[in-house]
Amino acid sequence: MMIDNSLLEKYFKGNCTDEEVKLVEAYLSQPATPEADEWFEQVYNESAATPVVSIKRNMFRRWYSAAAAVAILLGVLGWMWQWQRGTAGKNLVAFTWDTLANSGNDIKRLAMTDGSEVWLAPHSSLIYNQQYNDSTRELWLQGEAYFSVKRDQARPFSVHTGKLVTTALGTAFNISTTSKADGSIQVSLLEGKVSVATSAFSCILQPGQMIAWRDDQVSFAPVNFNLQEVNDWRQGKMVFDKTLLADAFARMQARTGCKIVIDPSIKKDLKVSGTFPASTPVENILEAMQYVHGFKIEKRGNNTYAIVTPTNNNKN
Repeated sequence: MMIDNSLLEKYFKGNCTDEEVKLVEAYLSQPATPEADEWFEQVYNESAATPVVSIKRNMFRRWYSAAAAVAILLGVLGWMWQWQRGTAGKNLVAFTWDTLANSGNDIKRLAMTDGSEVWLAPHSSLIYNQQYNDSTRELWLQGEAYFSVKRDQARPFSVHTGKLVTTALGTAFNISTTSKADGSIQVSLLEGKVSVATSAFSCILQPGQMIAWRDDQVSFAPVNFNLQEVNDWRQGKMVFDKTLLADAFARMQARTGCKIVIDPSIKKDLKVSGTFPASTPVENILEAMQYVHGFKIEKRGNNTYAIVTPTNNNKN
């Protein structure tokens, strides 16, 4: 079975379609994977100046199934371990990784070993290694979570979301990777102070400020945020405050696990306001929005909804 580098990179970034995932998984399960070995060797050579950390292949599989969209580096390192097994003269340090996955619709409250607390939103995942709090406190998030960080100047607390790293000593902040239709990552600071950085840019947030960042952005600037809207999920609500319709749909998908397909005919600048209990069925929220904006809802399958424009709709 042949495979190219672009598909491998897409897989380890968590950007594959279901069909592509099956294709890559079938390829990687083969006894011999020369194309992957060549690519991983290239990645290893490019990062030779960095200490190598290994992740056992079966541990990475468990991690990937729970949180497919975390940084590519972890996956590459795991496969590097496989590639290096027969290479002499390389000393490897083995890390064991834990995945905290919330696949239901309730909130999970997690107590970390350093005294920090994490509230994990529905359909979200958090990854950390079992050496957490020995010398560093690092986590990888996919989805949404609220962090209340125990102050420790010797061990900064860092949350990785794609290429974005949020670092704090002692503070409280919210991060969401799935609440915006454009795929941007939102970091909202409630207490204390945090640094938000990429490899090319960084800034300091003050309480009441947030940033929204996409992969194609070079820089970002803090803006004020609506606390009720950012903190709604911890209050058992879903709050929209002049929210773009596409962003409202993205948040509904992230919170409930449903899929909402928007027809291109739907206007991009439509907005919605309203507050719903978190337990409100998706159909009921969509029907309320439908009443305001006049679109049509088509249910496709058990948990998929299409938003289309009725042929007889004359509303602006």
